[in-house]
Amino acid sequence: MWGTSKQGTIPLSLLQEGGASASSGGMFSTGNEKIVDHPMSLNLDQGALTSFLGDDDDNSNTNATKLQQIFCGATGTAMVINDGRCFVFGSNKNGELGIGEGPKSTETPVHVPLPDPVAKVSLGPNFSAFLTTTGDLYTCGYGGSAVNGMGCLGHGNMESYQSPKLVDSLVEDGCYASDVHCGEYSMTVLTTEGEVLTCGTGSFGRLGNLETLDQLYLEPVEMIAGDDVVQIASGFAFSLALNKGGIVHAWGKNNEGQLGAGVVSYKVVCDGVVP
Repeated sequence: MWGTSKQGTIPLSLLQEGGASASSGGMFSTGNEKIVDHPMSLNLDQGALTSFLGDDDDNSNTNATKLQQIFCGATGTAMVINDGRCFVFGSNKNGELGIGEGPKSTETPVHVPLPDPVAKVSLGPNFSAFLTTTGDLYTCGYGGSAVNGMGCLGHGNMESYQSPKLVDSLVEDGCYASDVHCGEYSMTVLTTEGEVLTCGTGSFGRLGNLETLDQLYLEPVEMIAGDDVVQIASGFAFSLALNKGGIVHAWGKNNEGQLGAGVVSYKVVCDGVVP
């Protein structure tokens, strides 16, 4: 891992200086930040990882704890171990870590209790989403406001939640998620049927629906309906969708050309970008 660790986003105690992939540089401090200026490997030995996670689960004695996935966000980090449990650390100013009524940040990993094993975590700057192996989606953190827009959690309101809450509307519609990405104030979801859904703030066309209105629930991006999307990605205020034919659709804020459409503009809605 490498980068700037503020509020504990990098597990410094697991870094191995001897495993650095660069011969120069290292780790140094700037104010209350720790900066790792080149990639360094993590010590993921059973004892080190278990100690770091504070994992005293009853199963840890029979099944060796192994890191299965790691997810980095703007201000937080999530680790998923081999039994599907998820541990988070970093900034929690809006409840985005999903650890309940707790501190505004934590350098100590905290287990996020969910009913099923975790398959994917998307850590946004203000809210987060947890996708389970069963295809259920849970969100938590900042729900929005009249100023910033509302509905990014997909619960039909602008409430904020300190713990992960199941997105009931997907369950009611019989939809299962295969991927999720959190932006600044919007969320993009890919279903197991290849359909792309969005919710949250509509400014800059970031929802892909030709409007700038907010959406409180996840709604289909109709312009690419039936396009058999296989992968999605999102930035702060824009999203991309790749279909089976190799065409990338892009929409949202494009003030710095981040959509790759060959122009710089206020917004682009679902333009096809062919690699």
